[in-house]
Amino acid sequence: MRDGGEDIRMRAATPAHRSERAAQVAGSMALAGQVRERCFAEVGDAVDVVVSCHAAHKGYLSGYFSIVHDLNPRYLSAVIATRDTVALVVSASDAGPALEDFGNPDRIFRYGFFCFEQVEGAGAGGYDLPGFPSFDAALLAALRDIAGDARTIGIDRSGDDRAWAVIAGGMTAHVLIDITDAIARTRRHKLPGEVERVRQATRLVEAGLLKVADQFAPGMTELDMAAIITAGMVAGGAVPRFVSVTSGPRSALADAYATARRVVPGDLIRIDAGCIYQGYASDMARSFVFGAPDAGQARCYAAIRAGIEYELAVIRDGLDVADLFNETVRVVRENGIPSYRRQHVGHGIGLGGGYDMPILSPQTVDSIEAGMCLCVETPYYRIGWGGMMIEDTILVTREGYEPITTIPRDLICVG
Repeated sequence: MRDGGEDIRMRAATPAHRSERAAQVAGSMALAGQVRERCFAEVGDAVDVVVSCHAAHKGYLSGYFSIVHDLNPRYLSAVIATRDTVALVVSASDAGPALEDFGNPDRIFRYGFFCFEQVEGAGAGGYDLPGFPSFDAALLAALRDIAGDARTIGIDRSGDDRAWAVIAGGMTAHVLIDITDAIARTRRHKLPGEVERVRQATRLVEAGLLKVADQFAPGMTELDMAAIITAGMVAGGAVPRFVSVTSGPRSALADAYATARRVVPGDLIRIDAGCIYQGYASDMARSFVFGAPDAGQARCYAAIRAGIEYELAVIRDGLDVADLFNETVRVVRENGIPSYRRQHVGHGIGLGGGYDMPILSPQTVDSIEAGMCLCVETPYYRIGWGGMMIEDTILVTREGYEPITTIPRDLICVG
């Protein structure tokens, strides 16, 4: 007798599934190759090989994004890339998933010990090969194998200096160059494949928000709504990054987890959510009200909507970030919230794991540039009253922007 679990396993083994998976991996590897080409153009001809231990940058440059970083933020791994090839340094437990994507055991340098057994003829061997005794030993071995006669090593020092210290002590005949800023510059402008991943991650959040609006019922809790959104992310092949559903007075708490609080008539419901799709993040928000908005809610929402729509109307290549912030805040104040204050009105977005540059704040000395993916937002939080928020994702163009978020910016009435 077949149970549901067996049916799922059988479907997962179909040729169509394998073909879809192969296409996804091939796309990720091709995109990583384009990223490496751009990175080497940024670091210049003096650099022969680049090394990064940054979790997101490992995926950025190799195409392999590891779940182990989510399990253990202190996990040590690295990517090593030349203009022609790329290798990974991973733990023994991470070697299996890495080999599934990478396909070449000669380009995976493992350290430590983990027990894999393998059916004869199941595919690429090497899952159970002995690993190097430490991350440091594996990193140096990989560099010597991949870099060959390379003289100059560019090291991304984002996060910590482990790679720099290990390489400086173990490869004294080489010249080390700090490429941290070059990696940051590379990330500023998105390739079409990167934009498509941000777009797909955004679509999954949008679909979840629309499902909440459609399925909302009296008595529903914040957790009920968060579950609707999260289920859609997972079904769409993404990893939930954050799902902040807050209601009533809690909606003023900015970034907060959903609770078992039941929504009551008159409540504002603020949903700010994002997921990671093939290494790339989404971040968007919409506001709901249970019933019809009262005069104060309507006035405040009209003000923050005026602010974000001004922001979108003026964004273009070359716009000064601080000027954009100041004018956006002014518009919100003049349209109904005279006391409005913000620390920023948006930020760059791309790789999962944090904001991309620039932050749209009054302290940022920078300009908007075509090719950036940005989240623009005008949240409002009033403790004891509630909060509301509109956040959209866009791709900046020469003359304006291309929308990535597509659903309307209306205050959504439910119940």
